[in-house]
Amino acid sequence: MSESIEVVATFQAKPGQGDRLAEAVTSVLETVRAEDGCLRYDFYRVRRDDEAFVMLEEWASKDALKAHGETETFQSLMKQLGDVVAEPPVIRFLAPLDPA
Repeated sequence: MSESIEVVATFQAKPGQGDRLAEAVTSVLETVRAEDGCLRYDFYRVRRDDEAFVMLEEWASKDALKAHGETETFQSLMKQLGDVVAEPPVIRFLAPLDPA
């Protein structure tokens, strides 16, 4: 059995583009959550910084995460975000220090 994959992605919108970024991502949350292998897909706005966001993801396997990246939903979202992000998202893959 493969271990789940946990991901933290941070996004920085261009000045004044935070609401557009939030709208684009929140519009796909339910679709992504319904994908095979998606265990968590939660999006947050950073308090006191309307242009900063964090995505917390958990995938059942590397294959599930890879399949997510190949979906039309993901590809379309990345194109939309190209106009509103100040820089590419920072993606971090987590390793638990105290696995349950």
